[in-house]
Amino acid sequence: MQSSTHSQPHTNYLAIGAALIVLTILEVAAVYLPVPTLLFLLIFGACKALLIAMYFMHLKVDRRLFAGLFAIGAFGGIAMVTVLIIVLTSHLQ
Repeated sequence: MQSSTHSQPHTNYLAIGAALIVLTILEVAAVYLPVPTLLFLLIFGACKALLIAMYFMHLKVDRRLFAGLFAIGAFGGIAMVTVLIIVLTSHLQ
């Protein structure tokens, strides 16, 4: 039997996968429910991105520099998408 070089057991990956499935179901449900859709989609999307980055990209156990660089890019991307959505929806009205 081969030993794993990662510090996390496979059950963590299964739990993270299940959480991603639940968040995806909530995202789809948010589109059909009378809730502020954009807000919920941004929150659920950010949670999914954080889970993927921390566990599947191993940023949780990596140096803080890499996590910080990822966070700067992620927040910049979120800000850019949010501004684009606001600008584009204001032109449609």
